[in-house]
Amino acid sequence: MNRKKLLIIICTVLLVSIVGLCVWLASCAVLSVGADTDFSVESLRWTIIGAIGSWVGSVFGAIALIVSLFALWLPQRLKIKVSVSTGFMLSQIPGIDKVDAYIITVKNVGMKPITVSNVYLHFGNKKRGDIFVGMLNQNSVLQAFTPTFPKRLEQGESFEYYLLRDKLNSALVHYEEKTPVDTPLSIRVDEVTKGRQYYKTKWTLRTFVRK
Repeated sequence: MNRKKLLIIICTVLLVSIVGLCVWLASCAVLSVGADTDFSVESLRWTIIGAIGSWVGSVFGAIALIVSLFALWLPQRLKIKVSVSTGFMLSQIPGIDKVDAYIITVKNVGMKPITVSNVYLHFGNKKRGDIFVGMLNQNSVLQAFTPTFPKRLEQGESFEYYLLRDKLNSALVHYEEKTPVDTPLSIRVDEVTKGRQYYKTKWTLRTFVRK
């Protein structure tokens, strides 16, 4: 849960709690009326209760406004889902039945269109460098399946980025010298309005170097 949503929920809970307290105080005031009650004081008490009622109505109006603004803002957010998997593609090249590949899937799960300008691999925290993989598929059977950027995705649309498994494994071998094999993998997605976004995965460097 992001900070904005959490803040809105906390404020709403506080407002509801305050309203509940006011209603309870008003109920206590009503129940305290008896036969020996001084009605000049009681008149003032009912005036106060009326003012509290008006204030409670204003609070509920503010809550309704906050909820409406939140409901209006939420669909406008850009939401991207990223996943990684392994698979293979059937080859039409004689002598090659299939090609083993890593598959990065980028999907627009929001209501607004997005435009992806590039995809990178990333190990560790954000201070570490990103790994550009756009050259891995050059002059290979997967070159024709490499997405062309920028890539626009409407609501619900996605694209898959295939990377040669053996070639990527070989390219990442030298990372062992400076990166622990249990360092987690993130996928960096560059979106034209959101900028750089990092999406965590359950994979680590060990997934590629197999140690």
